[in-house]
Amino acid sequence: MPRPRVHDDALRDRLLDEATAVVAEGGTRALTVRDVAARAGTSSSAVYSLFGGREALLAAVGARAAERFAGHLGSTRGTGDPAADLLALGVAYRRFALAEPQGYRVMFASPGAGAAHPAGGPVTEEPTFRVLQDAVRAALAEGPAADAYGTRGADAEDATRAATHVWALAHGWVMLELDGLLPWPPDERDARYVAALRAAGPGLLAPPPV
Repeated sequence: MPRPRVHDDALRDRLLDEATAVVAEGGTRALTVRDVAARAGTSSSAVYSLFGGREALLAAVGARAAERFAGHLGSTRGTGDPAADLLALGVAYRRFALAEPQGYRVMFASPGAGAAHPAGGPVTEEPTFRVLQDAVRAALAEGPAADAYGTRGADAEDATRAATHVWALAHGWVMLELDGLLPWPPDERDARYVAALRAAGPGLLAPPPV
């Protein structure tokens, strides 16, 4: 008689949890089938049965983190105010990192290519980055950000550059916070993060200096 499906799902989730912890702590190279199986209290054969092997397990770790990350970003709703929508996206970004720090770390678990994109390449090619890029493009189309570009207007390259700047600020803040390096107590950080985004926003979205 085959194992009950509920057992397979529970074991799969436990293996993903343990694999996520390994990658978050030691990077993608630290992941081995034998170690993850031992951590989950099962055998290596169970890993192969459920995932097919190490690389498929690593891909599943990244896919789950990316899916949950996308869910947090998707929880923001368009208000018709591009600047407010962009700020809300930045807040959702940090909220995911604080809620699922290991999941966040696995997305950037090795130089240039975390578990969410093991094939390598810049993060700007990821679907979640395009969500940010679209929000930035909307902010560049009207209001003060649009005025900064004058008659030439902002193009796709401007949107990618500005979105990368916004992402770099949010990611840098989040990593400092996750590593316990920020000087402020936890109850002050929400307001300070929003204030930092508001203060830096015009400069991050502005055209490059001539």
